[in-house]
Amino acid sequence: MAKRTEYIKDKNWALLDIEYIQCTRTHKCVRKLYMLAKDGYMDLQLEFFPCEPLHKLDKRYQRAFYYCQREIHKLPYCPSPPSPPCLDAVKELNNFIVDNDIDFVFYKGGEIERNLCKELKIQSFNIENYGLERAYSHDPYVEMNCYYTQLIEM
Repeated sequence: MAKRTEYIKDKNWALLDIEYIQCTRTHKCVRKLYMLAKDGYMDLQLEFFPCEPLHKLDKRYQRAFYYCQREIHKLPYCPSPPSPPCLDAVKELNNFIVDNDIDFVFYKGGEIERNLCKELKIQSFNIENYGLERAYSHDPYVEMNCYYTQLIEM
């Protein structure tokens, strides 16, 4: 644990959480993204416009969205304009990582976060494997700030 703590102190890291909408079997539209840098001041908070209109989704993905909206994230399908399309999420993440000289990313348990980090070729770690107290929220801002406080206290 001491070695891990030193690594966290020595490197420049960021926390990442994403809410998404499953649009097809192979595509998850990034709906909301929050990234917070180690300094605690620099952050990226964006909402994205889904690739497909809700009525064009397969019924099972519509049902999944409505369930998540009602029980988990409470997000509308489309954000208020102007919002970039979900395909801009990778570019926005990359810009934040480069601009803030991030060495690695902590993400919260999600496959989409891990895959985006892999696509950007940045080292990433699941924050849930670090024994921190769980954040009881589905708001990325609340979750990442909860984990940030615990990491800083390490």
